Amino acid sequence: MNGKVSTAVVLFKKRKKKNGKYPAKLRLTHERKQMYYTIDTKDRIYEFSVEEFEKIVSPKPRGVFKEIQLEFSVIEEKANRIIKAIGDFTFDKFKVHFAIKGTNMRNIYYFLDLRINRYNKTGYGNKTTITAKRQLQAFFKKKDFLDFKDITVSKLHEFEYVLRERGLKNSTIASYFGVIQAVFNEAHRENVIPINSIPFGRDKYQIASSSGVKRALKISDIEKIYKYSPKPFTHEQEAHDLWMFTYLCNGINMTDICNLRYRNITPDFIHFIRKKTEHKSSIARPVTIPLTDDIKKIIDRQGNKDKSPDNYIFPFINDNDTRKQQIYKIAWRVRKTNVHMQKIGKKLGIEQNITTYTARHSFATVLKRSGVSIAFISESLGHKDVGITETYLDSFGDEKKKEIAKFLTNF
Repeated sequence: MNGKVSTAVVLFKKRKKKNGKYPAKLRLTHERKQMYYTIDTKDRIYEFSVEEFEKIVSPKPRGVFKEIQLEFSVIEEKANRIIKAIGDFTFDKFKVHFAIKGTNMRNIYYFLDLRINRYNKTGYGNKTTITAKRQLQAFFKKKDFLDFKDITVSKLHEFEYVLRERGLKNSTIASYFGVIQAVFNEAHRENVIPINSIPFGRDKYQIASSSGVKRALKISDIEKIYKYSPKPFTHEQEAHDLWMFTYLCNGINMTDICNLRYRNITPDFIHFIRKKTEHKSSIARPVTIPLTDDIKKIIDRQGNKDKSPDNYIFPFINDNDTRKQQIYKIAWRVRKTNVHMQKIGKKLGIEQNITTYTARHSFATVLKRSGVSIAFISESLGHKDVGITETYLDSFGDEKKKEIAKFLTNF
């Protein structure tokens, strides 16, 4: 920690309320700088006259004043736990942690809420955290507090069994446990729990592989979709174009499609960094997609006519949207595309479920069946090890990428 941090609950006399009283606040002092934080909750407003506050902080308070002094002690204890856990102290770090009411850093929900708040604010992170928290609350029957020590290896196995009994898929279960493991690791880094209390790893609980479910379409079915001609200027045409765009553009997901801007396009390629990796410098490498005639036609049909460099290619989100609004719009676009692609599939006699995710898997499978190096496409296409996949992709020259792209429509 850089310098000592002192805490105290004080009467904030700079703001006098209409009733003549002053708010009590938590004061932190660090390197001669002071910051004040509200301690009010939905059930308690801390405001007092000078005389009342003096009775609260006196050596031997009585009655209600003694109870309030104990509450102040709990608030300071919470503050000191946070200060100790965050290591290199900054007022901004403290504010983020202290803002979550009822914080107890032994509570796994505390760390899950940090991730949820981060996701809601920025859109970055794993939205599965929200559902994972709900599943933990339902399984342990603890809504507000769940101690890390209660989550043991045996409990994790029980939790997995219950989820499977509910009919959840391997990939969904694996995503929940991935979130829980990440939170344990974060709590250890914050010095909240010792490393031997983490129930994941060798000779402990190991997350089951989510592989085995085949989502890719047969090449003959992809050909049917490719050659299908929807009625122009309809929702069906838009869905068909977006599905084909995903398939033709390295299995690009809807979030990345919606965030593409015209500056990402060069005469022969589309270059972008995946949203899921752009804040992870170790794996945030550009994806390069050959700009084929099919891709150009889709952009001409569905794209914004204003091709200014900073303008989005597709008119699905805009810079005036909040991050939450963008997340909603993108999710809605996925649902809309999937609904219309299901209808197209029925018209074409395709039995398999058709989604945007199917397009992503089909991209990888078609290249694999065409003899393209497994190192180029990777079985997981960024799901198991994005770094390895993208590093290898980046090692291929532009002409090689153009040559490989031809396999996607070589029916």
